[in-house]
Amino acid sequence: MRFLKTYLATLFFLSIFVVCGGYTLFNFREHFWVAIAACAFIVAVLVRIFISQDERIEQLEAKIKEIEEKE
Repeated sequence: MRFLKTYLATLFFLSIFVVCGGYTLFNFREHFWVAIAACAFIVAVLVRIFISQDERIEQLEAKIKEIEEKE
């Protein structure tokens, strides 16, 4: 569910980017929305990876803090 939210947000922002002039950077003459959806998917995967790494780092910080308090 988290990935779906990330994907939909990315799809929304990429759509706005393309409508506001991003289409001049890429050739979307054929299959316009499929190309945007594919780009959004790739960006969403990358964003989700970074978010999950952040969550893991926070968990590790909590464990380290707990271990330090025991000593």
